[in-house]
Amino acid sequence: MPGRRLNPFVLPSSTTSRFLILIAATVAGCLYLNGFLVTLWRELAHLPEHARHAECLSALRSGVRSIEPILLLDRYGKCAAGVATMSSLLVIASLAVPVAFALLLYALHPLRALRYDPLATVGDGDAHADLVRRFGVIAEQELPGRNIRMLVDSGRPGITGRAFGLPRRHVVALSMGLVIAHSTKPAAVEAVLRHELAHIRNRDVGIAHITVAIWWSFLLTACVPMVAAMAIGRPAELPAWCARLSVLVLVLWLARTAVLRAREHHADVRAGDTAERQDAMARAIETDGPTWWSRGPLRHFGNHPGKRYRLAVLEDPGRLLRLDQWEMATAGLLAGLGFAPVYTVYSYLDSEAVLDLRFFVPGVMFGLLVSGIVVVAVWRAGIERPTERGSGAALWWAATSFTLGVVAGQFVTRVSSEQWIWTIAFANPLLGLTYCLVLLLIVRVFLGWAKACFSAWTAVSVRPRTIALATVALSGLVVGPWLGFWFHGITVIALAGSTWDLLAVTLVTMARYSPLVLTIALACAYLLAAGTRGRSVPGRSLRLHLDGGAPVLLQRSYVRVARAAAPAAIACVAVAVSGFALHPMLTEGSRHKETGQFLAAVYVTMGVAVGLLVLAALVIGVMIGGRGMGGWSMAHAGTVLLAAAVPMSLVILGHVAVAECGWERAGACLGQGAPLPLTIGNYATLTYAYAVYPGLVLAGCGSLMRARRHRAAPEPRRGALRVVAAVVTVVVTLALAAGGYGILRNWQLTVGASPYARMTWQKSVIDAANRPIEPGTVPGLDSCRYALGVFASPELGDVLNVDQRYYVLAATLINRVASSDDPVLQETAKAGFVWLGRGRADMVTKVVDRLLHYCALVRGEHQANAGAS
Repeated sequence: MPGRRLNPFVLPSSTTSRFLILIAATVAGCLYLNGFLVTLWRELAHLPEHARHAECLSALRSGVRSIEPILLLDRYGKCAAGVATMSSLLVIASLAVPVAFALLLYALHPLRALRYDPLATVGDGDAHADLVRRFGVIAEQELPGRNIRMLVDSGRPGITGRAFGLPRRHVVALSMGLVIAHSTKPAAVEAVLRHELAHIRNRDVGIAHITVAIWWSFLLTACVPMVAAMAIGRPAELPAWCARLSVLVLVLWLARTAVLRAREHHADVRAGDTAERQDAMARAIETDGPTWWSRGPLRHFGNHPGKRYRLAVLEDPGRLLRLDQWEMATAGLLAGLGFAPVYTVYSYLDSEAVLDLRFFVPGVMFGLLVSGIVVVAVWRAGIERPTERGSGAALWWAATSFTLGVVAGQFVTRVSSEQWIWTIAFANPLLGLTYCLVLLLIVRVFLGWAKACFSAWTAVSVRPRTIALATVALSGLVVGPWLGFWFHGITVIALAGSTWDLLAVTLVTMARYSPLVLTIALACAYLLAAGTRGRSVPGRSLRLHLDGGAPVLLQRSYVRVARAAAPAAIACVAVAVSGFALHPMLTEGSRHKETGQFLAAVYVTMGVAVGLLVLAALVIGVMIGGRGMGGWSMAHAGTVLLAAAVPMSLVILGHVAVAECGWERAGACLGQGAPLPLTIGNYATLTYAYAVYPGLVLAGCGSLMRARRHRAAPEPRRGALRVVAAVVTVVVTLALAAGGYGILRNWQLTVGASPYARMTWQKSVIDAANRPIEPGTVPGLDSCRYALGVFASPELGDVLNVDQRYYVLAATLINRVASSDDPVLQETAKAGFVWLGRGRADMVTKVVDRLLHYCALVRGEHQANAGAS
């Protein structure tokens, strides 16, 4: 129907999203500045890292040869972790100052307004008693049961008002010009009254005042101390830091004004929710005086939107639902600004954890931030154009804006060269561009998934705001690990060298990491869960329009999963049968592993498995897809492939277990796991992770081959729904179980938190550990230089781990430091040899980590002594 206005209150409003941006910008800026202030203070106080670990170093050196090397190493690790934790907590605790100051300003703002502004109470006996009674009637209509106090601002001549106060204690202050105009322009006055009450109804009064409080708190508790500290400690760098501060202040100001402008637009729409009220609100807006900043680019810097834009939004509230590219760019900018400090703080806080968790946990944190801004924005855009199919270009622009924001945020912070994407770009521009394109692709796929979830869930949900918040929570787990791994890759590439080999290593590691594959299972499961609920009746659909007309059913497609599982099941059976053809080769290779015949047979089997799975994906795409349904096709294909990879992996592992242990002990070997996963390398990776990505691509190709034009899917029968629901439950359960197994396996390998079988080292590892050692022939500092650089240039084989390449490097490092004249390095090497002899891969990793940490401190100590001399 032409002229029908969209309802911008179906989902969380843009005011909430912009307020989240403001909070994130403040936290990121404070972490960045506080971290640098702490570093500057330590530098001025002559407390570098090696000095703060002096007690740990002295305890380590004094305990050499007095206790067991393993116990000594554990004692040092706990001491170093304690020092690092205190450093991290100091940065986190510094956030309490701006938070407390902002809360204080927010709590005191009603007192300031009542005491210092010329506000007067209007009583029933005054000359304007009619206005008081009319205000009471309107307040009861808009906010029934609420007691709203009305005051008059005698110093303001215009027809305007403002709402302030704490929760449940709100005050509406009307200008004297509005009070006088009530007798001549009652409609405009009532529109202003409804506008101010709409602020209370929209629950944005507190948001507005805490927004202003955050702005002043950031200036007074973060920016001023930073400028003072730089002027005292590093006056030569003050201009450069002032430039960075100006960027942070500009971002925060834009976020601040965006919140204040958005709340005004939503109050206008709420006050003009009917045709009559819309006309009255438009006339009230026309009475505003002109402002010089309300047009052009300067409109983004004002606290209040201009008259022209207020009228445009009032006429077309759908403007509040559009995908704002500036909002996407700001979300990326905040991720680029804040990830490096958070990554550093968490690394100190959890220095003994698995390395993967150092990017996984911060990644999930920023995944929730990005989801809270981006996902809701994509859903709001879907409400504006629920049936449009040409929105792919808008998503590409949104992904591009986010990527450019991340790069700009990295450029502004430059916390260290290891976490600066521009370091890679200057060393190898094409490599830096390629790495940014990887992020663009990740974000674009994520936005497409979020749009598909909107069309699926809002058609069957009676509480869209609740399901939107649930989607935000799950989206943080879906996209967060990918963002964390991408940022972690910057550290690896910039530190070790901007080479194409390292880029390949990063991408392969990303593809084989089990939690990342698990996110695909979560995404597919969440999308398909809506498809099993059936269509909602029109009476329970979304109220998409302000005029209260008939709800609009959002278009979504529905396909059957059971039919799509057949090709994957056939592929699993084919691998089970074809594995027996290689069984003699596996058995012979298990007796003579030095020949490499065993590994060759395993990888041939895995190659067949991957080939069959991707072929099955193409068949699945043809069976369930169609033009315009690529997202659904890949979601179903992804779920089927993830579930099919579980029996595929078990089939391959079963064949290897029979060859390794014989038929009589195959069950026991398969149940214990024994050393089989480490012996055959990445069997689960090839059959569980690598098959997913080409499978999804082929599923999309198959969906485009299916039909030349889109055809609406028929209404499913209730019997088919039950079958599909049961199949989806089994599929998702298997996929989540497999992903959980992969996570626990990685955790077990590195941390050794559960009992672990002895690792069977391959010949290359044993040779690296058993090289001749000449005691005391290598100076300690030279040994540390070697230790710090031995892992600087990993190869693709290190990531694939087909020949335990990492442990070859670890054994080489331990063997090398055993030749040092530093007694601490000698004792550390002894502990490493003990764990190598026991086959404990987890403890070998810990020995290497602590050795590298000790060497970093020794190098800093040597540089400090050289500077002093």
